[in-house]
Amino acid sequence: MTTRLNAGISINNPADLVAAVPPMLGFAPTNSLVLLTIHDLPDTPRFGTTMRVDLPCPGQRSQLAAHLLAGPLRTHRPDAVVMVVVGDQTNRERCAVECPGSEVCQDTVDVDGSPPHRELVDVVGDAFAFAGIATLHALWAPEIRAGADWACYSSPDCCGKIPDPKLSTIAAALTAAGVVTFGSKDELRELVAPESDEALARRSARIDALTDELDEACGPDRTSHDLKAVFSAIRRTAEGAALTEDDLLRVMIAVSDTRVRDVALGAALGESSDAAEQLWLTLVRKAPAPELADVASLLAFSAYLRGDGGLAGVALERVEKTRPEHRLGMLLRQALEAGIPPSDLSVIARDAAEDARLMIEEDGAW
Repeated sequence: MTTRLNAGISINNPADLVAAVPPMLGFAPTNSLVLLTIHDLPDTPRFGTTMRVDLPCPGQRSQLAAHLLAGPLRTHRPDAVVMVVVGDQTNRERCAVECPGSEVCQDTVDVDGSPPHRELVDVVGDAFAFAGIATLHALWAPEIRAGADWACYSSPDCCGKIPDPKLSTIAAALTAAGVVTFGSKDELRELVAPESDEALARRSARIDALTDELDEACGPDRTSHDLKAVFSAIRRTAEGAALTEDDLLRVMIAVSDTRVRDVALGAALGESSDAAEQLWLTLVRKAPAPELADVASLLAFSAYLRGDGGLAGVALERVEKTRPEHRLGMLLRQALEAGIPPSDLSVIARDAAEDARLMIEEDGAW
């Protein structure tokens, strides 16, 4: 889920709402239920948060609605939502694997000719209505691309072709802000994909050797040197200066100290936030385990604060695959699932960075 830049778009134009989904999420979703929250009705309606979940199996529809109401919708308290279902006429194959033995072998096409997954929309919409959240539109598309079909669940006459998502008002605003929209979530995953096993193994051996060298050279003043290495790398990245591989390895080692990492979280709150995120993104591709988890968590936090839940999510996938017990990764995943606003998370990060600074000061290393 993600909170994205607001831009002018009519909530009365369903085609434009469907086209806005990929730039709002950061990628074009597939087999998904997407919710766009709407606030400040009826006077000055505005978008709030964009949420995406996998299409559930039939037996899990009520459970999904309860999860959304207990988590992100409870946090954001919208006046209304726009539901966009993305997926073809059946999710039989996927559900047969995920929910064997249930009623998943039934096609999701409704006999009355309405769009697929109608029962999902009815179950979720009824649950939202009971909680006082109106469904402004319920829309369907097999995929979100220029020229694809879209339809309303409310009326057979409400349908058409999707305009080019890349040319939407929101896409233009996000592009101007430097936000990239990916063709799929897999493309987004490629952005944080690791380099070759050979390169990772070589760096792992070099990290072991460099750690021994640092322990011998820095002694008790090691934490101070670690902090200087991290913030020097961020500053040089901001200046466009090239970093050597040893510079990058030095940062990986430094942020493996949780106190240094927590101070580094604060980089996402200041003027150097873009440079810090660029550095974390570079490190995610190059870091071996176990150092990967810390740099991927820093990237996830930075992306989350910027409102890019898609990038935060794929960064956390890498944390969870490498170190599922990683505490910061677990906390960020919980925040993402609960829909905690980035502004709230920034306060938590500021406090964590300050606590880490105090601990370092007490050790005499600040």
